[in-house]
Amino acid sequence: MKKILLVIFTLIFFCMTAASVNAAESDDLTIQLKIDSPLMLVNNEEKTIDENGTSPVIVKSRTLLPVRAVVEEIGGSVEWDADTKTVGLQSGDNNIKLEIDSATAYLNNEPYTLDTPPAIIGGRTMLPIRFIAESFGLEVIWNGEEQTVTIVKKSDIQTERVTSAEAATESTTAEETTESDNNILVVYFSATNNTKGVAEKIAEAAEADIYAITPAIPYTDADIDYNTECRANKEQNDDSARPEISGTVENMEDYDTVFIGYPIWWGQAPKIMYTFMESYDFNGKTIIPFCTSGSSPIGTSAENMQGLTQGAKWLEGRRFSGGASADEVRGWVNSLGLK
Repeated sequence: MKKILLVIFTLIFFCMTAASVNAAESDDLTIQLKIDSPLMLVNNEEKTIDENGTSPVIVKSRTLLPVRAVVEEIGGSVEWDADTKTVGLQSGDNNIKLEIDSATAYLNNEPYTLDTPPAIIGGRTMLPIRFIAESFGLEVIWNGEEQTVTIVKKSDIQTERVTSAEAATESTTAEETTESDNNILVVYFSATNNTKGVAEKIAEAAEADIYAITPAIPYTDADIDYNTECRANKEQNDDSARPEISGTVENMEDYDTVFIGYPIWWGQAPKIMYTFMESYDFNGKTIIPFCTSGSSPIGTSAENMQGLTQGAKWLEGRRFSGGASADEVRGWVNSLGLK
């Protein structure tokens, strides 16, 4: 009888220990927020977003909310500087800096362009949740029917960031195309290196050549300051705008599949992409678009370029955050069945 009890207690202790270890090792987290609701669900436990009853809102089709509660739930921190009207967010090794009414955000000191800038609404600082969540390696799911945003943190997800130093050492000029033995080409335009980082991950995953579209007149920070009458705004509002490109793809006829990458500027591809698409014969080629943005979907940006190509097969495109991980990019590339 003593032996039986000993075995039973041993099994119970083992199960309790295993459960404790699994719980300690699992950092999975799900946070759900609803537009105009001051409550959120954290792993199905109801909590208030903040003490003032602030709710997520939609501004220009983008979800803004006071993110302190969300960032703190994932183990991060938030700092507010009232003098400069800037917000600093930290999670793990990643930090974000945002300024009220500014469309430029900084992830690990790299500039990113937001479709909707942070704002003060009803006395509360409201920030773009998708950009912040994806920058911290979280998955964001939007349900338009229920008007809910679900943020998922998984313990096995790790993100990679492209620093300015890496971008400088790995840069590709317009006159050069990195060569591989494959017949796939990744073409991209990147004004702030966000799209560049994703393009490089696609090229690696697809074992493809890569080509950077370089404007004949480079874009300065002032040229993409969307809060002003900047060059980018003027081009996007001009249907006939075709910014000149420096350099060409010398052997375009050798490629059967072409990835086309670009940032989203006011919901569309930059007009320099139109210049590129009109410069080559894509007849018989497969074109796969991808884009980067702070929160905007790929939307109609790819559809509006399809009319510039004749006889090409366009596959469904994909939007990435600027800090998309290599695993995320590789998973998408593999799903295309190119190899």
